[in-house]
Amino acid sequence: MEVSARKGTISALLCGSVTLLGLNVTSGPPQEKTSSSSIQFTDITEAAGIKFAHFKGNDGISINREEFGPGVCVADFDGDGWQDIYFVNGRDLYNRGIRVRNALYHNNGDGTFTDVTDKAGVAGTGYGLGCVWGDFDNDGFPDLFVTQYGRNVLYHNNRDSTFTDVTDKAGVAGLESGTLFHSGATFFDYDRDGYLDLYVGGYVALEPDGPRYCNIGAVRSSCPPTSYRGSADALYHNNRDGTFTNVSQMTRILQPQGKNLSVGAADYDNDGWPDLFVANDSLEAYLYHNDQGKTFREIAAPSGMAYATNGRIMAAMCISLGDYDNDGWLDLYISDFQGSSDHLWHNDGRGSFDEISDQAGITGPTRDVLSFGGGFLDYDNDGWLDLFIANGHVYPEIEQASPGTHYKQMNSLFHNQGNGKFVETGKLTGIASEPARAARGVAFVDLDNDGFLDIVVANNGDPPTLLHNEGNGDHFLNLRLAGTRSNRDAMGARVRIVAGGMSQIREISGGGSYLSQNDLRAHFGLGNATQAEMVEVRWPSGKTDRFQNVAANKFYYLEEGQTQLQLQQFSNSNARSRKPRGTASE
Repeated sequence: MEVSARKGTISALLCGSVTLLGLNVTSGPPQEKTSSSSIQFTDITEAAGIKFAHFKGNDGISINREEFGPGVCVADFDGDGWQDIYFVNGRDLYNRGIRVRNALYHNNGDGTFTDVTDKAGVAGTGYGLGCVWGDFDNDGFPDLFVTQYGRNVLYHNNRDSTFTDVTDKAGVAGLESGTLFHSGATFFDYDRDGYLDLYVGGYVALEPDGPRYCNIGAVRSSCPPTSYRGSADALYHNNRDGTFTNVSQMTRILQPQGKNLSVGAADYDNDGWPDLFVANDSLEAYLYHNDQGKTFREIAAPSGMAYATNGRIMAAMCISLGDYDNDGWLDLYISDFQGSSDHLWHNDGRGSFDEISDQAGITGPTRDVLSFGGGFLDYDNDGWLDLFIANGHVYPEIEQASPGTHYKQMNSLFHNQGNGKFVETGKLTGIASEPARAARGVAFVDLDNDGFLDIVVANNGDPPTLLHNEGNGDHFLNLRLAGTRSNRDAMGARVRIVAGGMSQIREISGGGSYLSQNDLRAHFGLGNATQAEMVEVRWPSGKTDRFQNVAANKFYYLEEGQTQLQLQQFSNSNARSRKPRGTASE
């Protein structure tokens, strides 16, 4: 029987366990590797019904606050199986009477989206920058946290497609340390008590008597981060009663002069505890090693990723963690300023990172763009993580100061060749044919549940870009996890599969990219393999579940401790009639 991921399909499938012993596992390239040129991306923003446009709010020459947003984050907020989109917007801070808001778009399951912001009650309460989803009370419905200039906002999901502002009750407004310019954030369960905690980054302090404008050569523009002092970050511990406590100082994670932009939580040393990576603008990057849920140690310099290879401080925007060479260890990507190139570090499995940007082939192609969000994704389902990078300058006046340098830029896509090398494929895939934008946040998500990852790009001062992945013949496996002893979102869970003799890992994590968050479902490309010989889930609680001979081209749901995988049900009445490409027969 041929089974698709359409509405109403749900059944218990596979059970049993298998270890890696006896399996022919390799990190080498799969046979008959699919060419990346077979993938095409199509701009479906208008066809999808997205009417949102970002308002930066500048009055004349913009300051950096007005150039650094927006982010975008995705989640299935109403539990119908279709991923919805939240766009963050700026505000009019100059009393001109201009009214704008953030936007929540509900996925109708038929290729279109409906703006449900007002009904849901999530318009935002101030000048917005980034967003993340996380089920902080473990009720099975994701809640929404928005970082803002000034007071942040936490929306609790009421489980009826509406939300309630619980910021004050929760204690996460973020003003206790004097920080106003909030940036990247992430939910993660740092002490593995089964409840999501929250890290919120702080960027620069825009003081009333501080500089507003600077010069780029002879041209007036906004000021670089070096013109300002930094701001304090915050780590909030979940008290399991709807409130949070700021534990930044007691956990040794407080950096009063940080200039955080993006943050990502992941277990880079495979010790079972989520560590925290922070990208700073004009400061060394931070790596907080998690000492078993009690305190953190900042070890970026000894680990080799605090600076670029030449010892240069980065203007670091994006954090992305993924195992690009399938060796079982999470590697690291950080985007950087124009002229400096982006950075790729290989995890040596001994607690250190080696920058291999030159060897991987990303240095030259990223030197002439200013990179923001994006990171690792397997866009062609060949089993190897590729790189997508959103580009755009931060100085609108740069074209006057530096002829030949553009404010609005083309995005970049790099295909992983499976041998440690990446090749730029923007032209081959249609990415480079899109209009240039000042692109910022990025979310990777399978919007139409067809088994191929789509890309949502949030653009500064412009509408977003929804790039639909038209797919190819390669197979996939998608797994949604739900914790019971672990946090409900299963953040921190490690998924390992073996398919076609090749091992891959994914870690469920929030944040990352730039002010944004990806689909929390674990998506694997399987290449030509029509099943995964083994699927293993290591939960934050320490429990491990294993399954064997899992059929490809399906969306699975797994609750912690269950002995069976279930096919994901898509309950929307408008569900697409077409099945995932390459659907396997049973």
